Amino acid sequence: MTTPTTYTLLLWGDPDACDDLAAAYAAHERFAQECAARGHEILGGEELTSPTTARVLRVGPGGSEVTDGPFAELTEQLGGFYLVRTSDPEGLLRLAAPLVMDEVGGGTLELRAVVTHGAGDEATAAQAGAVV
Repeated sequence: MTTPTTYTLLLWGDPDACDDLAAAYAAHERFAQECAARGHEILGGEELTSPTTARVLRVGPGGSEVTDGPFAELTEQLGGFYLVRTSDPEGLLRLAAPLVMDEVGGGTLELRAVVTHGAGDEATAAQAGAVV
């Protein structure tokens, strides 16, 4: 059996596309129940507020700039996330598919493994692009 890894499951979608919030919340409840039944351990997760509430800091050679909201030209926005420990990431993705079905507004799932570092392992953290 594979060693469990922690993943972040990012849920992207059009914030204005979901017409039936009850169906969307029911899909998340079923997802949580199915995760528990299949050995995927949900460690955390949250729904995010509207993208219009976001504040963005962009830093470049000319300095920094703070603006309201994310990139306006993007239709899909980050709407929420789960933090899940699993030995079966492909199974987790299949299980999560209903979270972005047309009935709940459509969208995209993005699954990424979480980088973990040992205590005091600053060289490894720096190589991974982490701020140390």
